[in-house]
Amino acid sequence: MGISPTESFVVIYHADMAAARLFYEDVLGLQLREVTYEWFVGYWISEKREMTLCISSSPEERARWEAGGKGVVVDFVVPDVDEAYQHLQERGAQFVEPPTDMPWGLRTASLADPAGYTVTITSYMPGGRASQK
Repeated sequence: MGISPTESFVVIYHADMAAARLFYEDVLGLQLREVTYEWFVGYWISEKREMTLCISSSPEERARWEAGGKGVVVDFVVPDVDEAYQHLQERGAQFVEPPTDMPWGLRTASLADPAGYTVTITSYMPGGRASQK
């Protein structure tokens, strides 16, 4: 028998909290959780509030855990990548890759956050998982 989480967190580490907050709040428009600190914030990822993306600028935590933007991708599944892409560009997002059809059935676009982490917005293409529901 495995564990039965009721909520999960992903924590990424930034040296510049102001830049991180500007990106995740003002550009991506994520909803801030109730509890924040000068060095730590969390954002609800879905309406169900089962997943949280957290940003930490704690020097101690960064020294221990920081990935330097390598090996971590934060992927948000959205209903329509092209619509989200246009909306985020209007908010000032600078994309690394425009919406692109992938051979595995996803349409994705990617951008980098201020610390260099890859943020991807993704939609299932017709015939993909979402259309089979």
